[in-house]
Amino acid sequence: MDCLLVIDMQEDYVGAGRNKKRYPYNAAELIENVNKRICEYSPEAIVYVTNRFFWENTNTSKKLAETLSVHSGNIYEKRKASCFSNKALLAYLESVKAERLELVGVDGNHCIAGSALDGVKKGFTILCNESCVGTADTGRYKRIKEKLKKKNVQFIE
Repeated sequence: MDCLLVIDMQEDYVGAGRNKKRYPYNAAELIENVNKRICEYSPEAIVYVTNRFFWENTNTSKKLAETLSVHSGNIYEKRKASCFSNKALLAYLESVKAERLELVGVDGNHCIAGSALDGVKKGFTILCNESCVGTADTGRYKRIKEKLKKKNVQFIE
């Protein structure tokens, strides 16, 4: 099965109240592009991943971006760069026989890149959809992208 992993598209990073200097994405365009991709997948093939830093309180859940389309209840939290650090997410992907994963979200230099590299190591075919990936440091992203290509991560627009 092909699955869409929507990574870190939460209020902290793409919401109106985010730190725009730290997270300078064109959030409206990014969310619009991600929402278009979400509509192309069946609910069981859509997985949302939120990020919670290790120092953050775990008593409240992270909120997905207000204007993000949420078409499934497959929502997992990670505490490391790679979404595959969440064992329940891996178990879900195995249960639906996921083979090819399209990654969308933020940030291309961090959690998207970390998840892409880890996903390849775990045997998945990984696609990074660049029209749906927010990147704060585009200069660094060019170098990261070359590294990802060498590890067999595929790129689409």
